[in-house]
Amino acid sequence: MTITEEQKQISYDPRLEELFRAGVQFGYARTRRHPRMREYIAGVKSNIEILSLDRVFESLETALTYLEELGKIGAAVMWVGTKPAASLVVKRIAEELGHPYVDGRWLGGTITNFDVIRKRVTHWQDLVAKKNSGELEKYTKQERLMIQRETERLESMFAGLLTYTALPKAMFVVDTKEEAIAIAEAGHKQIPVIGLMNTDCDPHSAAYPIPGNDNAPESISLILEKAKAAYLRGKQSVPDGN
Repeated sequence: MTITEEQKQISYDPRLEELFRAGVQFGYARTRRHPRMREYIAGVKSNIEILSLDRVFESLETALTYLEELGKIGAAVMWVGTKPAASLVVKRIAEELGHPYVDGRWLGGTITNFDVIRKRVTHWQDLVAKKNSGELEKYTKQERLMIQRETERLESMFAGLLTYTALPKAMFVVDTKEEAIAIAEAGHKQIPVIGLMNTDCDPHSAAYPIPGNDNAPESISLILEKAKAAYLRGKQSVPDGN
């Protein structure tokens, strides 16, 4: 199928057109393509590989069905996206759902050393509570300054993990190649990964791969909004669900 023919097909399907308008179909140059992504490629335009939106939509629907099932049982999902194009929307989506997230540097052991990470988060929360209660006033000015600096450092590291009270049931990752360490830790704990991945990623790195543009804010935002909606749809389908 040529790109022109695919565009004609898209015009008859508003679901594909939505993806098209967000630029979900744009991959990278052929030289960057992971061999296993070949089946998702529809063609090339201006030296950029174009993903088949039929295949994208099919994979997306499978992932959304899984997210809906997670919503039905109220399972926590960890949302991961640390590159600039992804971090803001990852933070927003996760906070709206009340789920843990990582939008900055992935800290080694976030999954595999859960107890250690949780203790550090608890320590940070304890420092904040002491500051708010005025308990730190008994310390010298220099000591308070040191505590303030530590609090700010911990906040920058753990701000997305306040709701991280147990291992997540799944992980949603933007760019599985970029977040290889997070993917590896999830695999070690047998946590299924849902991954939005461009043509340079290995689709086998996620249980639920979503081939698509993982480098454009519009594309990332559209896919994550759909992911959030699917989760909430599942959650709201359960009587007396919270």
